[in-house]
This record gives sequence, C-alpha cells and structure tokens, in this order.
Amino acid sequence: MRRTIGLLFGLSLAALPLAARAYDWAEAAGDDPQFAASKAICRRLQGLEAPPADRPDAAMAAQLKDCSSETLYYGIGVPADPERARLCAFVEQQKDLGGLGGTAMLMTVYANGLGARRDLDLATAYACRIEGAPAESDGRVLHLQRLKAEGWDGHDFSFCDDITSGYAGGLCAVHAAAIEDAKRAQAAAGLTQGWSAAETRAFATLQKAKDAYISTSVDNEVDLSGTARVAFEVEQQQALEEQFLATLKQLEAGAAPHEAASYAAADQRLNLLWKQVMAAEDPFWGTVTKEGIRTAQRAWLRYRDAWVAFAAVRFPGIPADDLRALLTEQRSKLLEDFAG
Repeated sequence: MRRTIGLLFGLSLAALPLAARAYDWAEAAGDDPQFAASKAICRRLQGLEAPPADRPDAAMAAQLKDCSSETLYYGIGVPADPERARLCAFVEQQKDLGGLGGTAMLMTVYANGLGARRDLDLATAYACRIEGAPAESDGRVLHLQRLKAEGWDGHDFSFCDDITSGYAGGLCAVHAAAIEDAKRAQAAAGLTQGWSAAETRAFATLQKAKDAYISTSVDNEVDLSGTARVAFEVEQQQALEEQFLATLKQLEAGAAPHEAASYAAADQRLNLLWKQVMAAEDPFWGTVTKEGIRTAQRAWLRYRDAWVAFAAVRFPGIPADDLRALLTEQRSKLLEDFAG
C-alpha cells in the first residue's frame, strides 16, 4: 500500500491508472430480474470518469497521503472542506480502503454538488462500483437516477441512505458516532475551559476510567452474534458516552442529583439485580457471559470511584453518596436487561 502511495510523488495522479475496479454492479453475479433495471443503468455508465481537473496533482496527492475524506467532507473535528475531501477521495481510491471514503465519497461529492460540480450520472457510476448487498446496490443506483430525473438540487445524499446489510449498518453507525464524538469533545472542552490545574488532572483521571469502563462494557456486555454487531457495539458506546456528558453537564450547572434514590437504596437494588444476573444460566444473552459482566462491573466500580474523586475536587459541595446513588442507578438500568 505504501508503495502505491509512493508512486504519487513522481507522477500526476491524473496520469495514473484508475483505481482497480474488481467490482461493478453491472457485472455482479446473478441474474435476478428485479435488479435488471439498475444493472442496465450501470452498464450504460461504465467508463464514465471524473474530469482530470477534478483530480489531485502529484504534490497534492503527497500532501493527502494519510487523509480522511470522511473527516474532511463532514467536518468531523475539523472545519468541513468538501473540495479537499474530493481530492483526498481520489487518493483513497488508489488504496481501495472501502468504507465511506474513496469511491463512496466521490459518489457523495458528485451527488450533492459539494466539493465539485453536481453530476448525478457520475455519482451513479461510482455507486455502481461500490460492493455491497444486492438490494443495497440496486437501491442506491435507482435512488441516484431518481434524483436526477426529479432535478434534485439538495445536498444531503449519503452512502447510508440505501443500506440494507448489517455490515453497511456498522459502517454507518461508526460514521454517525464519529460525528457525535466530535460534538461531545467540543462540548466537554467548553465545560472544562477555565478549570484549575488540579481539576483538569482529576478530570483526566476520570476520563481514563470512563474510557476503560465503556470499552470493557462494549466488549463484554453486547451480543456480538449477529451481522449487526458493530452497530450494537457503537450504540452501547454512544449511550454510555452521552450519559457521561449529561452527568457532567448536570453537575456543572449546579444541579445536584436530588432525583437519585438514597445511596443505600440504590446499592440494594443494584445488588438484587446482580444476584439475578449471576443466578441465570450462562450464556444467557447471545455472546454475553456472566464472567464478562463481572469484568465490566469491576471496571464500573473503578469508574464510579473516579467520579467521586473528581467531584471532590470540582464539586466539593455535592455529597459523595448522592453522586454514588446517581451512578449506581445508571448501572442498574444497564443490568436490568440481563436480569430479565
């Protein structure tokens, strides 16, 4: 792969052979008549390529050798730059990375007219070269041609509009999560601006414990037996990240967790749920096991204690047991699914 990128330093990308296309929906195996229309469209558009002026020259390709067109196009943690995303996508196309970059991004750029002049036939030609579930390929090609027929002038077409498979669902879940992660990072930066050095250090320790807990929970408390497992993992990760930020916002706004039950009552409920979970047959939730839940529980206990230690520095007026009660209730809600 690095050898391929190295060629870009001495040659114009426009002069390079186009990215190898091992897949084209027009030539995909199978002759199901329900897909005949979309395959005919792809045959008609075979050979259609972006104009040379839209491609990066050698110097630009070298600059973009490690780029992410997805990050650039959607502005994930950086200012959005659709034109640079287009250039990056051509570089990615040479690496055949798949996902939402490369060919999929070129489809998106030319469909939406952001980063290049809109060309729905060219967008469709790129759609034909994206391997996926048959219904997905068929739906995406017909979707783009329908937009062309309608004279559509919007800017929100997405690879994820036409997904039908668990694999693509996982890609799109990761994509959506990346956008939300960037938003949360920005929100957290705003909340922590102006904190003292001691508060910042305590928060860094809390974040480390939070990351460990979330990672452990995702690894051990999500059923990974189906094709949608990546989407389920992302859903769990996002829910816990959002819960963490919501708790921080609540405390930062001066709203003590008065709605939480007393810590003794909350802890009693958690222990009851725990006994129910441990009494169940194993495995009892797809790939989730009791030992995996024990591992996640230990990570959660460290996370809870890190919260209390951080709050003692940043929110000394909040009773530790009030915070423990809130965090314990949050954990109980997660265990309810396993307790039945």
